[in-house]
Amino acid sequence: MGSDHDAERRAHMRAAIIRHLQRHHLAGDTADGIAASWLPAQGFEDAARHVDAVVEAMVAAGELLPQRLPGGKVLYLRGPRLSGPA
Repeated sequence: MGSDHDAERRAHMRAAIIRHLQRHHLAGDTADGIAASWLPAQGFEDAARHVDAVVEAMVAAGELLPQRLPGGKVLYLRGPRLSGPA
């Protein structure tokens, strides 16, 4: 039962991240930054718990492009799958 709720939460987060990238084509941030800044404050209070899984799935789908930064953090940018016409 919990996993169905988690899957639904992750799908909503993914959709919110895609909407953000559609509005802000050059946006880029870490997973923590995505959870803190890209998602609306209301309705995503549990974002920190799910953001890593959502980001990993989006990278695998080509929706986010990871770039390793000095110091080891990863910056996520709009991936090739979302880079079509605006």
